[in-house]
Amino acid sequence: MAVLVNSAAGSGRQAGRIPAVLDALAAELPTRLLTATDAGQARRAVAEAIDQGVEGLVVVGGDGSLHNVLQVTAGRGVPVAVVPTGTCNDLADSLGLPADPVDAARAVARAFAAGNLRSMDVARVDYPDGTRTWYATVLAAGYAASVSQRGGRLRWPRGMRRYDLAAVLELPRFRGRVYTVTLDGVPATLPAVLFAVGNTRRFGGKLYVCPDAEIDDGLLDVTTQGPNSVPATLGTTLRLFNGVRSATDTSTRRFGVRRIEMRDAGLVTFADGEALGPPPFTVTCVAGALSVPKVGEHG
Repeated sequence: MAVLVNSAAGSGRQAGRIPAVLDALAAELPTRLLTATDAGQARRAVAEAIDQGVEGLVVVGGDGSLHNVLQVTAGRGVPVAVVPTGTCNDLADSLGLPADPVDAARAVARAFAAGNLRSMDVARVDYPDGTRTWYATVLAAGYAASVSQRGGRLRWPRGMRRYDLAAVLELPRFRGRVYTVTLDGVPATLPAVLFAVGNTRRFGGKLYVCPDAEIDDGLLDVTTQGPNSVPATLGTTLRLFNGVRSATDTSTRRFGVRRIEMRDAGLVTFADGEALGPPPFTVTCVAGALSVPKVGEHG
């Protein structure tokens, strides 16, 4: 197994536990540590390891670390695991991995050693110029994207608290917009404050914007919320943060689609917590594009 470590993930809060993570992996598997000091080197190291016939890849980091290497692993047939040491760890949650990175490393290593794998869907973003980006969790636009953008810039508080603060700071400036999209070939205009296209349930560590999403159903879950007054938007957002869907909340709409075209030029969008190029683009669910260890309650 090739192992790629991002010691800066999660602002380095778990850096001291990385030796124990590596020991837990090596106790079950022959491992090879990849060396990289930036995102570009990480991609090249992973691509080289795949070309040399590595049997699997373990990414020790967060959703952004996985997002980076996903650009060279999606559809390549090499199993990929993540050991969560990031800020949000949304993919690890969807895969049922333990939150503790050493426990997660043990679970991942045992699954790999036993050949216990499962397939998961991955979302592919295609631009008119032919460029392509893959993501594993949630694409967010509007309010959710602005929270992610502002939270990433804050230096205080640390960890998830900075996104809580960003959510409060960004809320007053949002009144919604109309999103021009095509859902599986059907044109639609969707007024919303929050707009998300999810392969997994969660975004930003605890914002369950797509609570019905499954990683192996061949569908993307589109969630729109609002537009509403600030108090109503805040109430709905708090329910989403806690994974609650209110039967009386008529402003929240959900669609299961295989393909969505977004045409709102200049729109700020994030996926896996990383900034994407703005629309126009098309997002397609590529069923079974990634093989992952089968662990936890979702395995």
